[in-house]
Amino acid sequence: MKNTESDTHKNGRLRKVWLDLLVLIFLTIIIASITYSNSQRIPAVLSHEGDVWFESDTRRVIDDMTNRSANHWRTNTHPLFPLVTYIPTKLVMKVFNLKAVEAVMLIIAALASMWISTLYVLLRLIGIRSLEATLFTFLGIVSAASIFWFVVPETYAFGSLSILLVLVIVALSQKREISSIWYAIVSALSLSFTVTNWSAGIVATLVNFPWKKALQITINAFCIVIVLWSVQRQFFSRTLYFGTISTTEKRYIMRSESGGPINVAKSFLFHTIVMPEIQERQKVKLKDNTLMPIMVTQTSRVGSGSLYGAAAAGVWFAILGLGFWGLISSKDNRQLRLVLAITLLGQFMLHLLYGQETFLYSLHFAPLLVVLAAFSTMTRARSLALTLTGILVVLAVINNFQQFDKAIVLFADLTSP
Repeated sequence: MKNTESDTHKNGRLRKVWLDLLVLIFLTIIIASITYSNSQRIPAVLSHEGDVWFESDTRRVIDDMTNRSANHWRTNTHPLFPLVTYIPTKLVMKVFNLKAVEAVMLIIAALASMWISTLYVLLRLIGIRSLEATLFTFLGIVSAASIFWFVVPETYAFGSLSILLVLVIVALSQKREISSIWYAIVSALSLSFTVTNWSAGIVATLVNFPWKKALQITINAFCIVIVLWSVQRQFFSRTLYFGTISTTEKRYIMRSESGGPINVAKSFLFHTIVMPEIQERQKVKLKDNTLMPIMVTQTSRVGSGSLYGAAAAGVWFAILGLGFWGLISSKDNRQLRLVLAITLLGQFMLHLLYGQETFLYSLHFAPLLVVLAAFSTMTRARSLALTLTGILVVLAVINNFQQFDKAIVLFADLTSP
């Protein structure tokens, strides 16, 4: 009898594993298809023009990923980005006989698949059921951050994945013993792509270990990055010491263009998920002090993209409220809830001080907001939360893809001779 019950239990677990694998394959195919197809719709000039697409540095990122002799000066804030991305990109170029831009976008599409898979796995580790986790993962796929930032060459997709991996390790450690080595690895990874994202790795370590052990793990993570940066320096000679605050970097601190705390909060909480109206602004080029037009959303009203966007923003606000309720009332996942809350707060505080277009960095905190929203399923209002999330996904699909179409047209207009 016991053997029969044990076999039934094992078969049940095996079915769940297979179901999760099928869902993962389905989700990765969807986001990879959307990402790569949409990236092909953006004019080729995107690889040559900086800042126009919401202040992104597409040309520089392509150089970092494909050109050893390029000026890799942004290694001061993205320490190991060239080292991690150059080899796989050149390999894709050689194997598939692709141009630099094509290879870069193929790598980004693959990264998007890894990102969405990690988000789904994280939701399942928290204890969210498969169907519900699929729904919230879909929300991540159709979020404005995903639709607009997985289609262009940028560093923030890599940084976002590193933050998700930190949360996955924290979630795993609540179910089984995880070696401190893994904490050192994900902490180093969070530092490797964007220095400010190291806060996620540090917080995760402090929450899960006594302070002396946490300090040792953090030092180990830093040493890993130092060693790898030294290796990188041998292959990419024109790199900058990470942590160096350049004159250009200082120009992005406390900028009036950010519009103050209210506009930062609007962009952080709402524009990340629901794309608002896209506006045009003139920006001074650093090289020659001439003006250039760029696309921005910083001062756009919440949900101003369309009527669907306005409705989506209202629904999203309700889901966020339910998610916050679930975050503070849940008795499970204590460490993860703490790391999630502190990391989200840290990201918000950072962008109160740094940056002009908060939407540029939205991939860093988009998955954190989705996970926060998913905690709504751990409240008594679970059915309401799932209904609202289903409605939001439909509204976000309509609004965000409409805005993406408008962005392509506007970009072509702004970059035409």
